This record gives sequence, C-alpha cells and structure tokens, in this order.
Amino acid sequence: MAALPADVAASEQISDAERRKRPRFLALALVLLATLALTSSWLVFPYFFEGKKILQNAGAEVAAERSAQHRTLSSVLLRVADGPGEAVVEVLFATSEYFERASSPRVAAKYATDDNYIFIVSETVHVGELPVGLPNAELVVDGARYRAADAEGPDFADHHRSIFISFAKRTETGAPVIPDDARRVELSLSNGWDEDNTPRTALWDLPINYPEGDGSVTSPMLVMALAAGLLSATLTPCLLQLIVVYMATLTGLSAEQLRGGEVPAAVRKRMLAIAVAFVVGVTFFYTSAGALIGYAGKSAQLVFDTYSRELALGSGMLVILMGLWMGVQTRAPLICKIPMPGTMARVDRGGYLRSGLMAVGFSLGCMVCFSGSIMALLFIYVGVLGSAAVGAFILFVFSMGVAIPFLAAAFFLSRTFSVMQWVSRYTPQIGLVSATVIIGFGVILVLDQFHTVSDLIYPWLGLG
Repeated sequence: MAALPADVAASEQISDAERRKRPRFLALALVLLATLALTSSWLVFPYFFEGKKILQNAGAEVAAERSAQHRTLSSVLLRVADGPGEAVVEVLFATSEYFERASSPRVAAKYATDDNYIFIVSETVHVGELPVGLPNAELVVDGARYRAADAEGPDFADHHRSIFISFAKRTETGAPVIPDDARRVELSLSNGWDEDNTPRTALWDLPINYPEGDGSVTSPMLVMALAAGLLSATLTPCLLQLIVVYMATLTGLSAEQLRGGEVPAAVRKRMLAIAVAFVVGVTFFYTSAGALIGYAGKSAQLVFDTYSRELALGSGMLVILMGLWMGVQTRAPLICKIPMPGTMARVDRGGYLRSGLMAVGFSLGCMVCFSGSIMALLFIYVGVLGSAAVGAFILFVFSMGVAIPFLAAAFFLSRTFSVMQWVSRYTPQIGLVSATVIIGFGVILVLDQFHTVSDLIYPWLGLG
C-alpha cells in the first residue's frame, strides 16, 4: 500500500484534530449555557406571578390590619374627657403596645416613645370655634403630679385639632413616673372649653389588659408573597444585568486563580468561595436597604432621590476600580500594565473581598437607578408596616431568590473539568473580557445610562 504524501497526511491530521476540538467546544458552549440558565432561573417569577398586584394586595392587607388593630386598641386605650362646654375631648393613651401594633416605628421614633409617655388628644367642636392655643396638661399617677415635657399641634383650628402630649418616663432623679405597682393614671386637661376654664380628666386603671393580636401582617406567607412580588415586578431589569456582572466576576476571578495552567481541587473551592462572597455582598446590601426603608420609609426614598446622582457616581467608580483590579490580577492585555496599590492585593489575595465589594457597588447602583419604583412598591408594604426588622427580612428573602440560583450555577461550573481547563488555558483573555464587561457596567452607572440597557433587555423578554 502506497504511503500518502506528507502534505496530505498532515492535512488529515489537522482535520482529525479539528474534529476532536468541535465536540469539546460544543460541550463547553452547552456547559456555559446551562450555567447561564441556572443563574437566570429566578426569571420564572415574572412569568408566574403578577408582581405589582401582589404588592398592592399586600399593602391593602397591611393597611386593613393596622386599621383593625387601631380600632381594637382604641376600645381599651381611648377615654372621653367630659366637662362643660361644646367641645368633645377624647384622649388616647398611646402606649408602647399601641405603637407596636397600630402605629409605626417612625412615629414612635419621632416622639421618642422609649423615653416618653404619649397621649393623643382630639378636640372637636360643632358650634363655634376651638380655643386658641394648646391645652395645659398634667399627668397624675396615684396622686403624684407631673408636668408635660412637650405638646405638639396647631395653635389655631376651627373645628378639630389633634395634639400629641408627651411626659418623661423618668423623673430627674431617675425614678419611674409610672412604676410597676401603679394602680391609676389620670390626664388632667384645661383649655377654656367653657367660661370657667373647668379642667377635664381622662382616667385609666392599671394594668391595662390588651386584646390579643393575630400577627397576620408579618405572617411568613405574606412576606414570601411580597418577596415574589418584588422579584417579578420592579427589580427584574436590574437583576438581568447583575447576571452578566456575576458571570464576568466568577470566570474572571477564577482565571486569576488558574494562572499557570493547573486545575487543582482547591481552585473549585475558591470559585465557590468567590460566588459566596458575591452573593453575601448582594444579600448584605439589599437586607440593609430593606431595614433602612422599613425604618425611614419615605425619608429613605427622599435621600435616595436627592443623592441618586452622587450615589450612582460613587458606585460606578467602585465597580470600575474592581474591574481594573481584576484585569491587573489576571494579567489581561493592556489592563495588566496599570499600576494598582500593592496593599489591595495583599489584603484580598483570594479575591473574595473584591467580589463582595463589586456586588455591593453594583447593587447600590441598581437601587439608585430604580430607587423611585423600587421604594414606591416596597413602601406599599414596609412603609405602612414601618418595621426595620420586617423590611430587612423581606429583602433578605428576595435576595435569597437570586442567591440560590447564583450559587447553584457556581457549583455546577466548578464541577465541570473541561470548563476549568479552558479557563486556565485562556486566563489573560478571559480576564480581559471579564474586566471589560465589569468596567463597562461601571461606566454605565457613572454616565447614568442604566435605564438604556434595561430598556433593551426588558421588552425582549416580554416582561415590559
């Protein structure tokens, strides 16, 4: 049998090599697509849940529950201060239990209920006008008398006026004004409701027996429904872009760890640790934001709206810095020539801090860019409830809806040997692509063009 010419034999060897490479690249592409699908699996929420409707229903349920609690507690805390004259004077003893169940921590913080007893006085007159000025108030506890610390309300009102009157919970010597063994509390008021300026008194026997609350406004099912509503309503376009940053972070930092072409088992653990650091950064930020919104409500929204440009600029610069840092560490072409402080590399040798900071920076930019719609929807529930703990828990549950798919994707990717080999082979190139993607998103944040990318992605998925 005649031997094949050398050039023909070489050509056949190249063809065989190409045929062997094709299945590898096909497998690699399938693995990366599967990883992307895992990372994006939270997208089922927008298709199966009507997010805004869920949020509106939750807000209505909370408002109804608050109103019911107010009516229930008013039956044991509200007193009518009778006396001569046309005015009807009602007094609500706004105890800590009242603020917890029927009001909000923001109002409690405003009137410093940890340090003060609060009485809400309502004056109503149908004939004539109310007296000018606020009533004089005195607290009487088992015969001991105390002057009011403060009174807040309008001096002038035609027919109705509500006044918040506060008394210090402790005397100047530190003794409790209403001790545990107190039997009776009286509020004495005078405000010229008749010609003789006759004082009126509201009285409460102690201890006060409160009706039990059902706690439905903080039920786990309602919290889960709200988290699903957030996932399927406002945050979708932001999180779609977060997926891109996450994949760039995961592969870019893994490329850094794989310099030298080896794929040790420890690298897989590092990839998972990097993923955990990223998820922790996202979770920490959104949980903290939930607590802030729950505590401050519309005040938090005002802060984000007022300083949105500065926050977007700062978060964008942070993301750009992290992208450059990644490019330097992965020896990406051109980027690796940029000098970076050696302290950063020494402090964060594994890249975990960098991953977490990148997640925080991007999440902050996301919150700023969508602050109006995110906080408006979240305020429907948390703003009415007014609880930092519930606000934090809701956005923690929300972030878990994103974190679990992210971690599953990282676990799947780290267990795929062919991908790890490919990453190790093309470390500088992958580092360049990853750094470019992250820096690009940082530039988008700095230029305040986040919505431009969202407007392109959101309608394409049929979610807009």
